[in-house]
Amino acid sequence: MTPFEETLKKYLDTFHGQEGYFLNDIRNLEFFKANPLNHTEDIVRAKISSISDPGLNNSNATEDMISHILKLNIDARIKQGDLKLVEDIAGIDIAGKSYNFLHFASLYCCLHRPNIYPIYSEEHFEFYRRYIRNFNLSLDPERLNTYPIFCAALTDLLKRLKLTGTMDYLHIRKFGWLYADKVLKETIPPA
Repeated sequence: MTPFEETLKKYLDTFHGQEGYFLNDIRNLEFFKANPLNHTEDIVRAKISSISDPGLNNSNATEDMISHILKLNIDARIKQGDLKLVEDIAGIDIAGKSYNFLHFASLYCCLHRPNIYPIYSEEHFEFYRRYIRNFNLSLDPERLNTYPIFCAALTDLLKRLKLTGTMDYLHIRKFGWLYADKVLKETIPPA
């Protein structure tokens, strides 16, 4: 086992049982479960509001995103677990300007199906680059900014570390926030 793997396992063991960090996610999951469909402006608005995505909010794009989601008619695709849906929601044109709200779109889908949709985040790219290299995955670590590569890396992590069924993609996001930097710092090779 490499130092990266040992440190990763240590922090995964530490992470289990820290449900206190999930209170907002639990509330959002309950709300999305109680309102699984996306066919009215009020429901989509409430879901977007519960997420409170800074990129979407700072762009004043909430109303445009509501219309966009309604036009996409996403319910069947969410039920099917269509990962391409994330990119379809993320890509939106507003007043002649193109936006890519990948984090928002992935979180929106994840809250419907947390075992299917990884939450895109650029915050821990270095962790996932190291993960890809450590396990010699056939993924280009420099293409983590694409949702398919990002998904493949996170899905591999769940499967390889036998976390499927015990952790979902909301857990993986929280793990990243709490421990990704620690894993990197403890496994940086000496200069």
